[in-house]
Amino acid sequence: MRVNLLKSIGGIIVCGYILLLACRDQLGFYIHPRYHIFASIISIVGIVLLLIDTMLQLKLKASVKPAKFSLKSVKPASYLAIIILLAGYLLPPKPLSPSSLAQRESPAIIEPESRCEVPKPKEGSSIISINRWKTAINSCKQTSYFNNTGISITGFVSNGLLKNYGYNYFYIARYVISCCAVDSVPMKILVEKTFFNDYPDGTWLTVKGKLSQKVVNGQAEYVITDAYASTINQPKYPYELLGV
Repeated sequence: MRVNLLKSIGGIIVCGYILLLACRDQLGFYIHPRYHIFASIISIVGIVLLLIDTMLQLKLKASVKPAKFSLKSVKPASYLAIIILLAGYLLPPKPLSPSSLAQRESPAIIEPESRCEVPKPKEGSSIISINRWKTAINSCKQTSYFNNTGISITGFVSNGLLKNYGYNYFYIARYVISCCAVDSVPMKILVEKTFFNDYPDGTWLTVKGKLSQKVVNGQAEYVITDAYASTINQPKYPYELLGV
């Protein structure tokens, strides 16, 4: 019975944490914005049901002879869960870091036929995402089609994957999610370094320049050249959304 009671209390704490993130407008670090309201409603329902379950268990426990409590009876997994929950409440949530790029690869986009066209912003927006640029680039099999095409994108700096390239480039990158941070994939484009745009990992930038196809590490790859970069604050929602 005590184990079930601890599970119910733990569930209440988890649901409470989700609501806390929603109140702080920080759920975007973990899930797609379209699921924020759903997650909040489910958490409220969960708290109500778990409170009812906890009250029923306490009422039943009061009617029977109490057993002697011992710390030895608590499983190590319970202690670990408590530590994780406390860390979640005490530490501020953070989005995926640039170091995660080394562990995740951009998916290969395979088109039955080559389709070459410069991407356009979504209706009602003036911004073209890295996701849309990479989809357009990967879908086009025509050599140098995007050469001298103007580009303006926003993302964070990642230098960690460039050991094989030398240090004349850095990545401007963004994670793309369809549901939550767990299914995120990185989208990244190389930027040619200059004396004026050498930035540490994790710096958020808006980069403007022109695309040029170059041979990098033995492969033809588009690089943003003549780049002008301006630092910005991390966006409210750091992830791009699939298809946007």
